[in-house]
Amino acid sequence: MRVYGSPTTAMPARSFRASAPASSANLGPGFDAVAIALSAKMSATVAPARRFSLHFSPGRHAPTHDGLRDAFERAMRRIAALPGVRIEIENEIPLGAGLGSSAAATVLALAIAQRAAGNRIDRSQIGALACEIEGHPDNALAALYGGTTIACDARTVLRLPALRESIALLTIPQLDLSTADARALLPKAYSREDAVFSVQRAAMLGAALASGNLDCLRAAMHDRIHQPYRAAKIPGLRALLAYDAPGLRGIALSGAGPTVLALLDTRADVRRIGADLRAIFADAGIPSTTLRLRPSASGLSLRDRSTE
Repeated sequence: MRVYGSPTTAMPARSFRASAPASSANLGPGFDAVAIALSAKMSATVAPARRFSLHFSPGRHAPTHDGLRDAFERAMRRIAALPGVRIEIENEIPLGAGLGSSAAATVLALAIAQRAAGNRIDRSQIGALACEIEGHPDNALAALYGGTTIACDARTVLRLPALRESIALLTIPQLDLSTADARALLPKAYSREDAVFSVQRAAMLGAALASGNLDCLRAAMHDRIHQPYRAAKIPGLRALLAYDAPGLRGIALSGAGPTVLALLDTRADVRRIGADLRAIFADAGIPSTTLRLRPSASGLSLRDRSTE
């Protein structure tokens, strides 16, 4: 367990718990606009203390350096000075994998700072600050609201229910690709043909998600804005995006990658599809693991410990 301490302001009156979910953004052409919340969570137990301290419980997805701690504290300071609390974080979200761990941490930190300062939870403020910190609204608003979000910015957001009768199968390669590096791969300009292709698919993606007609997702989740360019740094991605199997509703890079999201219906052979996707990465020389999650209706959650 790693512990950090800092000078603080006033402490909250009682202990509480808070959590925010993982998320998968873009879904192909919904670049910086579309995201779904997932069932893995980043959770925190917050208790009054004489000094601020931040603890990361040991586990598979505990941070291995100070980046998450620094980002968490920076986000909290956007609300107020660090409060007198002891924060214990338990994390189920793979870090640096394109599954919204940064957005979950940002939303969680902002909410804890509001609550610890004695303020009511202002989701509009959290949304605005989280989008500003993250630089785009997709993962930030999915972590805040849950379900499916389609957004232009923090104030222009359509909140939809979680995908029905769906499984999110994530194939996570042993490959480092930062969001900054992934964005640097994108061109400064696109051809009219590629722009039209992606606009068509983005329109279909939004309509499918809003209407619940998920049979359209396979075609709607293709794009020519980011995935073809990021394939240069993710061996096997082109073959993964071309993969098909019964019950596969759609497949896309999760966020900036390197994880690949496969949306399946509940009748799909999840074990076989997972093995196939891992084999494609293996053929490209990249070991990988698969993680089965559910689309989640839950976003940011806070509750007093006395009510548990």
